[in-house]
Amino acid sequence: MTQQAAPPWAAGVRPWLAAAGAALIVAALAAEGLARRYVVAESAQFVVFAMAAPALIVLGAPWRLLRLSRAPASPARPDPASPDPASPDPASGAAPLDRLAAARQRQSSFLRAGGYLLAFICAGVAWRLPPVMDALARHPVLVLPELVTLLTAGTGLWLELVYSPPLAPRLPKPQRATIAALAMWSAWAVAYVLGLSNHAVFHGYDPAGGALSPVADQQITVALVWAVSACCFVPVIFVALLTWLSGNGDPDEELQRLARDGRQHPVVRGWGRPARRSRADR
Repeated sequence: MTQQAAPPWAAGVRPWLAAAGAALIVAALAAEGLARRYVVAESAQFVVFAMAAPALIVLGAPWRLLRLSRAPASPARPDPASPDPASPDPASGAAPLDRLAAARQRQSSFLRAGGYLLAFICAGVAWRLPPVMDALARHPVLVLPELVTLLTAGTGLWLELVYSPPLAPRLPKPQRATIAALAMWSAWAVAYVLGLSNHAVFHGYDPAGGALSPVADQQITVALVWAVSACCFVPVIFVALLTWLSGNGDPDEELQRLARDGRQHPVVRGWGRPARRSRADR
């Protein structure tokens, strides 16, 4: 398995990223009063719970602090684009995330990562439905299950996108860029549907005495969701694609490798070397 050197400053920055994610969650919960009056305030909670906080926490990798990992921070990390299925299991008797990291190296299926993407999309859509949004406005206690479900789905998704020691993404970089793009587009699509409305979609919010009309509240919400989604996922897409294209490997070979199954059989007809015919077949 090839090794990729991590930046020397990464170990020092990671704790601050995790702390920033936790601070964002606390700040979002503290704005509960505004979130019950304005759609944009509730949407700020949504983007924090679903995207911003999971991204910062996963990048911060506070797993050793939480006693979920005993693996020391390493300056090198495994490259999931070239797994070594014959490598021994280094996580025997280790902490839960150390065992999970070893298992993920042997399970690089796109369908597994797609399951986390599907969970992220379903959770995001469910909490943006008008009846659910109105229930959030009328019953503030529902913010707790919203936090748990969105944070769980978002964390699972981001563990498929970025390195969070000891957990490494199990997909090659082009597939990681695809997962990130689909997650961003799903958030954009839901916000776009809201932006098309010229009347109040949600009826549980009452900005009485405020400076925002219901339609203006929704329009600002669309801009907020689009901006935060882009800030979270666009860097992942560009970094994954640029590092892949600027690598030393042959892009054609990489595309062929991505189109092969676990037995090294080409999935796309016509890819791969043609089989040699025997003299009897000539």
